[in-house]
Amino acid sequence: MRRANEAIQRKKLSIPTVDGMLEEMNGSTVFSKLDMNMGFHQIELEEASRDITTFSAGDSLFRYKRLSFGLNSAPEQYQNIIRQTIADCPGATNIADDIVVHK
Repeated sequence: MRRANEAIQRKKLSIPTVDGMLEEMNGSTVFSKLDMNMGFHQIELEEASRDITTFSAGDSLFRYKRLSFGLNSAPEQYQNIIRQTIADCPGATNIADDIVVHK
């Protein structure tokens, strides 16, 4: 993905720290952790963005339709999407592909 990463116009988005997450959970006594398996692959790339992920394998060309771990903006984009999704869920916070629900 080196060539694709060169073409990406990256927006810097903040990724929470474990310390910030622990501070948010201060005072909670009940916890549950949800691990979103293959979470990146649930995010569909916009049609216009797919061409930069094209790669060759033998005589064939392939391109990603879903967010890939190798894209340099993937972690912050994923984090932002999940943060927006759980914004109205009190007691839910996320870091990477984990959501912690606490009360």
